[in-house]
Amino acid sequence: MTKTTKTALVLQGGGALGAYQYGAISAIEEAQPDFEPCIVTGVSIGAINAAVYVGGREGGVKSLKRLWDTVKMPTIPFLPQQWQAKASKVANPAMYYMSTSYLMTPLVAESVYDLAPFKQLLNDLIDFDKINQSKIRLVIEAVNVETGELKQFNNHDEEGIDLDKVVSSMSIPPNFPMVAVDNNYYWDGGLYANMPLAPAINYLEDVETKKGEKVVRELIIMNLFRKNSPLPTNIMEISDRIKEIMFESKLKLDRKFFEQMKGYIEMMQAVDKELPKNSPVRKMKAYQELLNHKIIDRHGVLQYEAEGVEGTDDFTPEAIDFRFRRGYRDMQNYLHLSTQNSN
Repeated sequence: MTKTTKTALVLQGGGALGAYQYGAISAIEEAQPDFEPCIVTGVSIGAINAAVYVGGREGGVKSLKRLWDTVKMPTIPFLPQQWQAKASKVANPAMYYMSTSYLMTPLVAESVYDLAPFKQLLNDLIDFDKINQSKIRLVIEAVNVETGELKQFNNHDEEGIDLDKVVSSMSIPPNFPMVAVDNNYYWDGGLYANMPLAPAINYLEDVETKKGEKVVRELIIMNLFRKNSPLPTNIMEISDRIKEIMFESKLKLDRKFFEQMKGYIEMMQAVDKELPKNSPVRKMKAYQELLNHKIIDRHGVLQYEAEGVEGTDDFTPEAIDFRFRRGYRDMQNYLHLSTQNSN
């Protein structure tokens, strides 16, 4: 029996902390030169990383490298590191600058910044025809400003994915303007849910198994917001901690969670074997849906914990390089443990 691994990558939002995901993806590509996920899901900066990885004109990792090298803030001579980190609150030359409307009439402006430089950078980096023709499914999420509902943009849908859809997923208000897509307006999907987990699991469960083939379903999640934090002691720290709690994953994605899911699925499989063939329960939609769930054979939750929300707009070279190294290291550790457990 042949064994095939189907891997889903799930990329959380988190601004400049997203360099961690770039490091992790670089590590798995280096360790497994033939690595190709079946699906990549992303929200906010996770959506940016996902789109550049799947559709990069220079290849996934090379295009991610160019992205993160380009968005690094220029170093200001003699300015201490803690002040360098705050410089991007004014502007980041490769990403955004303060909008004219905000500077002239701040009370009626729709956003603080203009994303024109970043849109141009993404257009240079991403081949959208490549994305929409890729075997890899790409799903990015944004929230509808008027309805408050989550929207999933999918490269395998008829409309495909374009620049506006990618940018909409990272348009966090009031910093960045809402984005128009098909007569609707969207903001950063992290406002609704900062963990695009459901489309990844659903896709893995729908993977068809051929005769004589064993499919290993693997889920790799890359979290950017820490769960635990020192007790805040002032208004600024309190504000930052509120954002961390808002944007962190609300699921406790640990071994116990996946073992419980496995237990439920195995129970349903056992029930199906014992249930009489003519039982009316078999025709119930809820029963059929429960029976269709599949076991996630391998899972990894890579968690960036070195800093909190204050790092989301720190694009200094030192910070970006540090996060890259942490992501690279954590993915190496995950791959090492996965190899040990599969032997």
